Amino acid sequence: MPILMLRRRQELGGSGRPVRSAFHGTPRGCESRSEQLERNELHMEVSLSRHPIPYQLPLGSDGYERIVADGTIASKQLLVFLSHDVYDFIRAQSREYAPQEIGGVLLGQYCIDNDTKFVIVPTAVACDLGSATPVSIQFPPEFWQQVEEVHTSEFPGLLRIGPYHSHPGYGVNPSGTDHATILGAFSKPHHISLIYDPHADQIGYTCWDDGALKPPSGCFVYEHREPEDLVKQLMDARPD
Repeated sequence: MPILMLRRRQELGGSGRPVRSAFHGTPRGCESRSEQLERNELHMEVSLSRHPIPYQLPLGSDGYERIVADGTIASKQLLVFLSHDVYDFIRAQSREYAPQEIGGVLLGQYCIDNDTKFVIVPTAVACDLGSATPVSIQFPPEFWQQVEEVHTSEFPGLLRIGPYHSHPGYGVNPSGTDHATILGAFSKPHHISLIYDPHADQIGYTCWDDGALKPPSGCFVYEHREPEDLVKQLMDARPD
């Protein structure tokens, strides 16, 4: 399953300004009417609580050729199954644009098997718009508009599972800026925030449990015999 790259309109390196909100790098007082409507629609999308759909846990399931654990898997919290294609792309993107941060949005499905809740992430939309520095990345309005278009036209049954971004050389724990922006916007039970440190070649994610942010955990990385069929199954599994 290909990862979609949205081309950057500014050179990496940018202004170094901190992200002002999870969706925009523009102060709200400077937003146009269309940008305000877009921000409100995006906020409504990520603020919705979604129920997990019944789906077989990938471990031991037919169709999965290989599933490996990357890092230590935390117990008693949401499990993450990340496509090997997405995993490889995030690593390659991080190294290509080093030392700047990179990022994007993960699309997938929120599932449950008996009492085990998990997300399967078969694809992502990479942000190559806006600006980035070694300690920050800006997700501009144009990026979220294109995420909306890609999501609704190509992957309508999937959910926006959450953002991913890199921390070049400073681990997979969320930063203070992450807490103030991304984590505040993506804070529902099906949301995760994935962080990759290219210096340590380490990946981890945080998730929410009863309103509390869990410590970073490793994730499962999978390969599937028919990745496009898997995406179709995951989209069809959520009729709403």
